[in-house]
Amino acid sequence: MNKPSSVHKADIIGIVSSSICLIHCIGTPLLIAFGAGFVANSMFTYLFLIISFVAIFKSTENSTNKILSCILWCSFLGFLISTLFEEKYHWLHYSGYFFTILIIVTHLLNIRHCKQCSNHNHNKNEQ
Repeated sequence: MNKPSSVHKADIIGIVSSSICLIHCIGTPLLIAFGAGFVANSMFTYLFLIISFVAIFKSTENSTNKILSCILWCSFLGFLISTLFEEKYHWLHYSGYFFTILIIVTHLLNIRHCKQCSNHNHNKNEQ
């Protein structure tokens, strides 16, 4: 079995972090209703932003697919803006969901792209 590369690890971290962020954003009102108000702490939001930034930076650092890199960075920028200004503009709360899902999907596509490149390079080296 192949050991995941650092790019795969960054993509996996990005997927997991974005998924937890999405669950956190969707579940916070319910958790507050049950007395778990600590989940509304803005430190969670900043933690998700930092992890997302690092994961996207590492995933795109040596990427050969500039389109996926651009989508990841644009998604992060949209997520950042949505998160920072959602208190003032409530509709940004919903766009944050969109950008989070887009980050997850693009990380998945990046993993697939990296595997295809790896298989292509492996087959090329065997010839």
